[in-house]
Amino acid sequence: MRRRLRHGLTLTEAMVAMAIAVILLGVAVPSFSSSIARARLEGVVNELSIDLQHARSVSIRRRATVMLATATDGRSYTLTRGTETLKTVSLPSGVALTSNVSVEFDPLRGTAQAAVFDATSVTLAASLRVNTTAMGRIQVCSPNRAFGGYYAAC
Repeated sequence: MRRRLRHGLTLTEAMVAMAIAVILLGVAVPSFSSSIARARLEGVVNELSIDLQHARSVSIRRRATVMLATATDGRSYTLTRGTETLKTVSLPSGVALTSNVSVEFDPLRGTAQAAVFDATSVTLAASLRVNTTAMGRIQVCSPNRAFGGYYAAC
């Protein structure tokens, strides 16, 4: 007796597999897009805090006043020493900073006036805050406690 070998899928099997794949993608894509938005927001805040620390160290090392200021639309910020632009950062889409905020570091002690930079995401209902103290220290916190791993009290 000969056995007949069957190769391939039937139309019903292919349709069931396609339906399962569509359902899985429908569940995974929204979660993935919120993860991307979260990573963008955290990346902006981390780069901003590093640039603030860099501004403080450049101010002390070069004995010159260094300032970090956000743009009027909140889509970028600039690091300057006098009239020289040290760095300009454009933010990724969907992330904005508090507009018209600036902090100036004193070259003698590295002190600064207190400033608050709020970074918000368009797609997330969350924000992160970067605080600079009068002593020039930088702290990152989550004002609405939407991000784990950050100070809750801002």
